[in-house]
Amino acid sequence: MTEPYPTDPLQAVTHPDPYPYYAELRMQTPLFKDAATGLWVAARHDMVHAVLGDERLTVRPSTEPVPRAIAGQPAGEVFGRLARMNEGDAHRIARRSLVKALSAVDAETVFQSARTHAVALIERAGTPANDAGVLDALAFALPVRVVAELIGMPADDSLEASVRHFVACLSPASSPEALRGAHEAAMQLQTRLFALTQRSPAASAFVERMVAGGLEPGADLPNPLVANLLGLFSQTFDATAGLVGNSIVTLTREHGLAEHLIATPSDIHPFVHEVARYDPPVHNTRRFAREAVEIEGLALQPGDAVLVLLAAASRDSAAFENADRFVLDRRRDGLPGFGAGRHACPGETIAQAIAAGITMALVAARFDFSNPALHWTYRASLNGRIPKFTFTEGNPQ
Repeated sequence: MTEPYPTDPLQAVTHPDPYPYYAELRMQTPLFKDAATGLWVAARHDMVHAVLGDERLTVRPSTEPVPRAIAGQPAGEVFGRLARMNEGDAHRIARRSLVKALSAVDAETVFQSARTHAVALIERAGTPANDAGVLDALAFALPVRVVAELIGMPADDSLEASVRHFVACLSPASSPEALRGAHEAAMQLQTRLFALTQRSPAASAFVERMVAGGLEPGADLPNPLVANLLGLFSQTFDATAGLVGNSIVTLTREHGLAEHLIATPSDIHPFVHEVARYDPPVHNTRRFAREAVEIEGLALQPGDAVLVLLAAASRDSAAFENADRFVLDRRRDGLPGFGAGRHACPGETIAQAIAAGITMALVAARFDFSNPALHWTYRASLNGRIPKFTFTEGNPQ
């Protein structure tokens, strides 16, 4: 049975196939107001880039730099210091520091690390023919372990649980109970990361580069260095899980691709890059007018919010030839799903390397992507498209 169209752009994120709806939104004026949400919407590729590059539009409303639900609490203290969550001088220093540290990371080393960890996890579990728990661990727990390895932090089974709890503070839909868990996780993670930053000599070359970029180790908590190390985990968590999950979904739908990757394993990198365009893990982000702004002849008032549809831009035929087709050998242009402008994701290359390593391990293990018992829905989210897999009788969607 065909699913009804989404009723608004926020519902589209978890719809089985939102892309025809996004195509309709691109046909509207470059910037339009959505009646259901009250948000201005940018769906076309050119307008998405224009909005993301406009310095009059900020990543948080000027009247609420930290969400009210977590302000003054441990998770809010971390949030307020994250490089990608605000516009102050300290945040610019933090962004510069992250870019410096991440740009020096060897993506091939990250790929091989992710693949090695994924192979070990799969071998411990046995052939993951019908185990959704294995897929969940590959998507969520394993990237956390790789990031911990990257920054020189010992990883254990509790780390993924702490990151999962902390990420709840980033969702406006989180319950009070989930937010309490996020605050506890924020304190636990900061304590572990603080110990890492106090080691002399530095725990890793990565931490050294963060410090060289301008983030000095603080003598107390909270501090920007610890907060932005924590941010590496939280910003990796859902986005990389979505990229891994959407890679699995793509391999179930694009028949023959898994066999092609077995024969030509080097194509795993263009494969994941194209997944990140074709079915990106992050479907939207927001920008807020800090002053009266005119865009395309439309007047935005201070505080007005713009919903930036990254996934709609990813399928815009004005930017990508045959945009609605999965093309493995497509030229590897910039990806809207990782943002643009001053708040573009600095970890794009690392996220793709982790997802490629995990996906290649599944392919090499001869995971049955055509298994008719494999089903998926999408985890509740206003921004991220993250499959949740189950194995039941019947045909995959």
